[in-house]
Amino acid sequence: MAVPVAPDQAVIALGVMSTVVAFESGRATSSKMGLMRERVREAMSTASPGHGIATRFLLAQRNSKDASAVDAAALAENATHGDLLFVDMPERFYLCAWKKVLWYRHALRHFPAAGFILIADPDAFIQLNHLSEDLRSVQRLIDRGAASAHVHYGLVLWKAFYNAVSEEPAVDFSGWLCDDSGALRLRRRFERCRDVLRNASATAPERPEWLLPGKGADSAYDAWAEATLQPLKGCKGLQRGTRRALERMEASSGPYPFTSGPLFGLSRPLAELLAAPGGPADEWRRRIERTQPLRMYFSRGFRIPFTLRSAACYPASFDATHGRWVWELARASGFALDVTLVNTPFMVQHHPWLSFRHGAFSNASLVLHELKNPSSPGWAFAAARGSGPFVPFERGCGPCGAPPAGASRGAQGMGWVTAEHGREPNPSL
Repeated sequence: MAVPVAPDQAVIALGVMSTVVAFESGRATSSKMGLMRERVREAMSTASPGHGIATRFLLAQRNSKDASAVDAAALAENATHGDLLFVDMPERFYLCAWKKVLWYRHALRHFPAAGFILIADPDAFIQLNHLSEDLRSVQRLIDRGAASAHVHYGLVLWKAFYNAVSEEPAVDFSGWLCDDSGALRLRRRFERCRDVLRNASATAPERPEWLLPGKGADSAYDAWAEATLQPLKGCKGLQRGTRRALERMEASSGPYPFTSGPLFGLSRPLAELLAAPGGPADEWRRRIERTQPLRMYFSRGFRIPFTLRSAACYPASFDATHGRWVWELARASGFALDVTLVNTPFMVQHHPWLSFRHGAFSNASLVLHELKNPSSPGWAFAAARGSGPFVPFERGCGPCGAPPAGASRGAQGMGWVTAEHGREPNPSL
């Protein structure tokens, strides 16, 4: 078994999201999460020495006021492995994103040599040696000035809009490319649909206070909006949540980037900015606790509203919420803050699902996601396929949607580039 990396020797700190209690929504059990931690440990134990990655499983207390209020089994597990971190928060369905902030704050204090602080999902195989080599190459780019000291690292995707009422990123998928072209097309379509609703607002029933399915006036608004948009190409058939969000799209921002959940992170300087008290994450928590779903949740004695029980977390896209915090840091600086998005290319380094053929895990790969079953054959498949010397990905510094000369479409570079091919520009980091 691999020797754990000491905190003062770690050049990379990796926090793996986990839990010792069942989620309030019932989507995961504590016993299954324990089996998943064992599987992740087993996968990582084959890494050769020298990778410099210290790993911690991020768990919340049952009660944030009592540091000992955790399962005896979890305490025994930690006594054996020493890799559980009990962050000072309750395991609440709306605090999934907040756990990331507490991890950054802990890692910045306790891993003084870590140049990158990463976060991973509990159902992901991560090839530590490959990840270490890739991040060392990113550090070399920083050292020679080819990348900013403020790096946002992972599979770069885009959201078409952010809803400032519900504090939710758009749920609609904008594509797997790391440029903003898909999100910008989606945003423009939503704006056209929004304008139709606004022009017809004189006949509209009262608009719902929140965006989830409901009864009474909510149902009347849904029927009106669906009928109003039905004749319009590109507007009919929208999801109910999207229809309700159209008039609440934040006007001051277009599409914004984020890094996909199974494995992403920040360079230390950017993590320091994001985790600073009073920053965008703190403000987000204050805002989200004032939303209608959470006011209902608190008033009912911490019972999850029925219409939120199908999701483990609210907002569901909490990796996109994390990306929004980075965007808000840039906006607060007047977009003077220089942030480099370093993409881990889709189905090259980053594999969102298991594939045995096209886009299969290889020695160029870093992470394989969606291994939700501890007995999935994907664990052994990824371990065998990624056991050889790392095949590095040569990143360029041009548009992240434009491959280097002679490369495949999957070989995308890095950076945040908009206004390409006549598209309207967004504020640029």
